[in-house]
Amino acid sequence: MGVIVLADIVDLLNLNLARVQNLISIYGPPRQGRRSVQETDVLRAALVMLHASMEDFLRSLLKWRVPALGAKELIDTYPLPGSGHKQARNFLLGSLVAHKGKTVDQLIEAAAKEYLDEYASFNDLGEVKRALTNCGLNGAAVENHGYGELPAMIARRHKIVHHADRNEVQGGQGNHRTASIGTRELNNYVAAVQSLRDFVQAQLG
Repeated sequence: MGVIVLADIVDLLNLNLARVQNLISIYGPPRQGRRSVQETDVLRAALVMLHASMEDFLRSLLKWRVPALGAKELIDTYPLPGSGHKQARNFLLGSLVAHKGKTVDQLIEAAAKEYLDEYASFNDLGEVKRALTNCGLNGAAVENHGYGELPAMIARRHKIVHHADRNEVQGGQGNHRTASIGTRELNNYVAAVQSLRDFVQAQLG
């Protein structure tokens, strides 16, 4: 596993945000009238990509910070890498044979990476704040640093992924069966993730 540094984590997020902004640009500038669901689906794809970019950013921060901080209570929740378990369990000494040659630091890093890559997700603002706290940051303070539309972005991504963005409020034909979405909404969500990035950089940079 290579050495992780904050600059690399931020660079990857910025690359992913550029991909999101490219999707928004494909949609094109605003125009009069409501566009078809098929046209606006590119914005839904951009929103899902944006949420994935935020999650990847938070996972990367955790993989970097948790082993470095050595927080016993948190590391205790990670199962032995390669065990196939979602939750930490007691293991016999022989289970370490598969990890011969690794240092304790390497084993902790591997456990954190495997668990976070496989199971960590961030489906509400509380989970985002908890991740920041586990990174040694003041997670609660993110609310005072422009987190803005993060809760709405997370909720909208859930609606798109799990309900195909169905409009549950308004009936009718055609477009009205699907919730509307526009570039202003997407740009607000991008700005919220950028604010999260800036918040982390200000505390760790």
